[in-house]
Amino acid sequence: MMERMIHSLKSNALATAQYLTPILKESKFRETGVITPEEFVAAGDYLVHHCPTWQWTSGEESKIKSYLPREKQFLITHNVPCYRRCKHMEYIEENETIVEEDSEIGGWIDTHHNVPLNDPMAASASNDPAVSEVQDQIVNISLESRKGITKSS
Repeated sequence: MMERMIHSLKSNALATAQYLTPILKESKFRETGVITPEEFVAAGDYLVHHCPTWQWTSGEESKIKSYLPREKQFLITHNVPCYRRCKHMEYIEENETIVEEDSEIGGWIDTHHNVPLNDPMAASASNDPAVSEVQDQIVNISLESRKGITKSS
């Protein structure tokens, strides 16, 4: 009963905040990490093009946001192999590094750059045949198909 009340309170507070917060017209990504709807769509298109497990979806009609294209309301991914459970992954800032910071798109963050190769979870993944198969497929990705991504021969 108490959890339901807390959930309801949070939902109402978030709905109010969303209603009162203006839609960004100018990027504030570098300052606050917040992007414009146009940047969200562009980033999503890039992700969908380069990572075949991701796809756009429209979601429920009642939750459609007018500032996003109808068919691009949010992104979803399926069948992503992972050698760790979420509860075993902890954020460690020292493991991150900004890669290609001076590139025209502003670079990106490698979140496991400084993870030791002898990490027991990484080591167990390297012995997993399913992980090895996926790694082999990733190495052979090519952008030469009609759908954008295929395995190259």
